[in-house]
Amino acid sequence: MTALVLAMLRSRWARALTVAVLTALATVAAVAAPVYLDRTDRRIVESEVARAGAGERNIVVNGTVEAGGDGSMPPTFERLASGWLDAPGYATVFSAQFAAQPAELEVASAEQLSRVSYREGLCDHVVVVAGRCLMGAGDAVLGVAAARQLALKPGDAVQLSASLYDSTANHYLRAGPATPLTVVGIVRARDGTEPYWGSGGALNDAGGPAFSIDRRTLSTFIRPADLQTYDAYPRPGAISVANLGKLRTWLDESQERSSGAARLDTDLGDLLDRIAERRADVRRTVPFAVAPVLVLAWAVIILAVSAATRARRFEHGVIALRGVARPGRWWLATGETLIPMVAGALAGFTAAGGWRTPGALTYAAVAVVGALLAGLAVGVATVSAPVSALLRRVDVRAGRWGARIAVFAAVAAAAATVQVRGSGGGVAALAPALVLLAAGLLAAVVAPPLAARLGAAALRRGRLTAGLAGLGLARRPSAARLLAVLVVALSSLGFAAAATATAQQRQQERAEAETGAPVVLSVGASSRRQLLDAVHAADPGGRYAMAVVPLEGALAVDSSRLASVPLWPGGAAPEGLADRLHPKPAGDAVTVTGTRLSLDITVTRLDRADDSLSVAVAPLDGRPTAAVELGALAAGRKTYSADMPCAAGCRIVQVAVRLAAFGTEPVELTVHNAPSTAWQPPPGGAATASGADVSVTLPPGTGPGAGILRPDDGPAVLPVAGTGPLPPDGLFVGFDKQHPAPAAVVASIPRLPRLGTSGTLVDLEYADRLAVDSAAHDAEVWLSADAPPAIAEALAAGGLTIDARHTVADARAALAGEGAALGLRFYLVAGVLAVALAAAALLSGTVEAATPDLAALRAQGLAARRAATVEPLAAVLLVLAAGLVAVPSAAAAWAAAAPPQLRGLPPAGPPAVALGAAMAALAVVAVLTSIRRRA
Repeated sequence: MTALVLAMLRSRWARALTVAVLTALATVAAVAAPVYLDRTDRRIVESEVARAGAGERNIVVNGTVEAGGDGSMPPTFERLASGWLDAPGYATVFSAQFAAQPAELEVASAEQLSRVSYREGLCDHVVVVAGRCLMGAGDAVLGVAAARQLALKPGDAVQLSASLYDSTANHYLRAGPATPLTVVGIVRARDGTEPYWGSGGALNDAGGPAFSIDRRTLSTFIRPADLQTYDAYPRPGAISVANLGKLRTWLDESQERSSGAARLDTDLGDLLDRIAERRADVRRTVPFAVAPVLVLAWAVIILAVSAATRARRFEHGVIALRGVARPGRWWLATGETLIPMVAGALAGFTAAGGWRTPGALTYAAVAVVGALLAGLAVGVATVSAPVSALLRRVDVRAGRWGARIAVFAAVAAAAATVQVRGSGGGVAALAPALVLLAAGLLAAVVAPPLAARLGAAALRRGRLTAGLAGLGLARRPSAARLLAVLVVALSSLGFAAAATATAQQRQQERAEAETGAPVVLSVGASSRRQLLDAVHAADPGGRYAMAVVPLEGALAVDSSRLASVPLWPGGAAPEGLADRLHPKPAGDAVTVTGTRLSLDITVTRLDRADDSLSVAVAPLDGRPTAAVELGALAAGRKTYSADMPCAAGCRIVQVAVRLAAFGTEPVELTVHNAPSTAWQPPPGGAATASGADVSVTLPPGTGPGAGILRPDDGPAVLPVAGTGPLPPDGLFVGFDKQHPAPAAVVASIPRLPRLGTSGTLVDLEYADRLAVDSAAHDAEVWLSADAPPAIAEALAAGGLTIDARHTVADARAALAGEGAALGLRFYLVAGVLAVALAAAALLSGTVEAATPDLAALRAQGLAARRAATVEPLAAVLLVLAAGLVAVPSAAAAWAAAAPPQLRGLPPAGPPAVALGAAMAALAVVAVLTSIRRRA
């Protein structure tokens, strides 16, 4: 029998090759999930390692080693710590350092200290700027910054002694004899980001400028103690998918090694936790997204096997008539397909890289072994039919089984949907695949009788070609099976396109919300005034750039640019918001010029003698705000004077009387020839102008704003736009946290740029005027999408330093790289694979040709042109019917089982385009296949 099977394979090699190719394609589709997971894992590890700081990648063991009785350093730490750092794939660098001071000083301050530092292999990782690197005892090299600070150059000689801190006297004492050093070179790091430099950074001068020496020179110093360190850094590939388990095990075991003499320190565990979390996110999606592909892989192989077996039913009927035993008939029926299936599965598994992909064998086994068993069942069932049925080429009981399977799939889909909407678990993750499968199977059950009725109706209307095509599809059970495959494939692609488009839309919205503007520059500014001035100078029209200073739960913004620069959630900025946040002030800014400030004041009522007067002035050139201390108030008339940094002009921020904590009476005074006659008094106070004089009453107390007079160049109550009400006290904590400002909500906005549904917007200039501290911490410049590149250059010319640049595209790329997003992306891969499998099913000729029937009709007078168009029309109608069913099928799956983070109405465009393109491609394949079969 085996020889006969091999002879059958040789004689019908084309059909055997078709089965092998289909099995290979199905295997590739099944193995796509583990291959995707493997590549995604590597991408996750690479991206997380690239983004991690040195503290998360490196492992550090350090300890303070005290000198022995002879002044030498015992090697205990080196022997102990080097054995600890056996993390797989890591290299180690030993270093030692101690504090030193000029040898001529018996006592030194912290500013006079230097460090003597040894780092293993230093010269291999630096570039010599001047002189040379270390060669012999007594040599020392300095970093560029250290050389500049110490005013040393190559050839200069210094003498250093070890230093010891005296906590009682709060200074440093000489703790060793003088040791001569010669500066032989000035160096800089070859690459400051090299892992070699560890978490401390390259040529770090924190703790004082460092004299770098070699080990021979280190041994010449007599010192009381060293800080010795082992930095372990990962070699390329050390933190990889294959090594994660080993690193986790090593890290868990290493926590027990720290002691008082040596302490192990690393944040590697945080990095491994992030990697594990992202990998788990991917695995919550991919295995279930591939479920429809596995079902289609089974279906395509089964269709191909059943088509090949059905094509030989007459042969098997003749064999049965000749009395061949059942086992022999079964082997003849299945051997011709099982051998090509096994060969195709091996070829596909190899081509997909399955042998080197973890978990691929399991997926391939599920797809191929299941298909092999199904193929055996199809072949055995076919040849086990009555001889009369085999000779007449009739399928039996197909419709009954199809209906039962469809009902079972519908019940399973309903159960999965209930679980999705409930607490999850069970088969909830398979809900989309089950809904799509149920739709495909129900379509296969309903299609034959519906096609028969439509075909008959077409014949009654005289549409002969359409009627013959419909009746032909209704009579062929394989057409219904292929329809189920096409429906599942197309609806899988539609569902995947909806998921992908929705995920991209949500990523874009989130990226825009988190960024706030198309481009965000993190900048350094000496003051908020300088920030505003630089932005206004770079973009005088207010079209492209906006100054922003983030606060806790709020943003201080240049409100005049709110309509043009930020990305507003859901649309444009509320109309008139800028005018509400920055109403026109009652008066002009009060400016003074000179290097000395004098105020002529008469104090008519003073409760305590320790009340003092100061004036805060903000230089107009953007320098930080300065406090001009005018001294304690005294009863009577007196001129209060002090130096001020206002040669180029200053704006008076406030005049403050620091009231005594236990005062009981108000302070009354008159400022003669005041810089302005328009002032805002503190709550409960008064400021009345009489000519050029201003009479002021300051109530006692130390509450918010007590004792403070502000020029009337801004609102007394800060306008606020927020997503909710202010705190019950009605105060806004802005730049001066010690003195919150009274505020009022002038606009209620559901969602704000970057802040989302919880936050507050204030005008940067007005918030700045209410604060004495002028520092622009975490300052930013937001740019519009069409901002010209010259804006950045103009900002730098205005004195701002650009520290970082963030864009919406950067934020979106980061979101797209998250585990959940990478998992959802596989839905689209699975959808494309599903359509490819459906096309393979069409190409394999799994639908019987109607050639004998058409030949009979030709003999009865059917025109050749009509006969030639029946099969192509039937093929197109089959694809069109699948597409019509796929749209509601995908919609039902989305409504029932869309991922929680994507629920809602998806964009209609991408799914429509994907389905249209897939249907067009499948229609072309179906027509070409029908023409080939007819030929």
